[in-house]
Amino acid sequence: MSETSQTGTVDQLKIGAAVETQPSIQARALTKVFGDRTVVDRLNISVNRGELYALLGENGAGKTTTINMLTTLLSPTSGDFSICGHNGIKEPESVKGCFGVVSQDVCIYQELTAFENLSFVADLYGIPKARARNDIERLLIEAGLADRANDLAGELSMGMQRKLSIATALLPGPKVLFMDEPTVGLDPNSRRQIWATLRDLRSQGVTILLTTHYLEEAELLADRIGIIRQGSLVLEGTIDELRSRIESIRNIAITLNRSIENSGLEAKIAKLKQRFPTQYHYDPVRHTLYIAQPRDITLVKCLEAVVSWLDEEKIPFSKCATSEPSLEEIYLSVAMGQEEVDLKVATEGSDTIEMEAS
Repeated sequence: MSETSQTGTVDQLKIGAAVETQPSIQARALTKVFGDRTVVDRLNISVNRGELYALLGENGAGKTTTINMLTTLLSPTSGDFSICGHNGIKEPESVKGCFGVVSQDVCIYQELTAFENLSFVADLYGIPKARARNDIERLLIEAGLADRANDLAGELSMGMQRKLSIATALLPGPKVLFMDEPTVGLDPNSRRQIWATLRDLRSQGVTILLTTHYLEEAELLADRIGIIRQGSLVLEGTIDELRSRIESIRNIAITLNRSIENSGLEAKIAKLKQRFPTQYHYDPVRHTLYIAQPRDITLVKCLEAVVSWLDEEKIPFSKCATSEPSLEEIYLSVAMGQEEVDLKVATEGSDTIEMEAS
């Protein structure tokens, strides 16, 4: 994978795979200004063949505007981009032949059947009739719509309509797929079916640029994640690389046998801080103490210090658990402009270690 660059505050992350010479999607200093407002600000993104890249950011961060420029719906104010090696400014028609789009809105003809929607798209692209019929039948089967092929699209559920919308985008056989919040409003089962489709497409070498507000979705699917804030890319990398860039975000959760007064706890925590610098949060309802693990101290050493401290301070506990930071914690830390994630966000341990106090 490639290493991207960005002026200003962007953190650079190296990706551990070989660099490909021809990214499927490449934006270079891409900028869009509406009046006196800069919506996308000198954005650099590089996505390689067969990679699923998730672009995250709050509403108004510039995600949809970025996709609209990369799909030639909007002309950039400055900068340029390429899709499959074709320059998006100089060769827009060549670019259009490389990608498919699944937008936030369901873009199908409600008064046509599922089969007719796909057939209409095949005619637009000049796909031969015999090949079109085979491809349409295959896509309907893959979308779970084979038994609804002759039903009007407007009579299908929202989940089925979104699957049909994806099928229409896939019919021409695009090398690149842009997906702008494709699973918004869907039930969990429909979302998972679309996730399976995305995994299959990626394994077939299709490059996917995905925007989503479902952070679980990005964490499960994406090879790399970019976080955009006020039109600028502020952090990029794999989920593990993003985790490594956030200070004091991995936690050790200690379930106490009894509640403890804040005044007494502060004095005890002060002694723990003599061993290593840390933050803490105490949940009196759950009788649980959350201690942040510093990035420069290994988990084993941190656990040893914490357990030793618990013993010396005679703090009775029943369970000790560790948790890796979730994408939600990383996102809150970066996209919302916080220096660090509040430890109150992390209240669940993913790897539980049972220990008895001596």
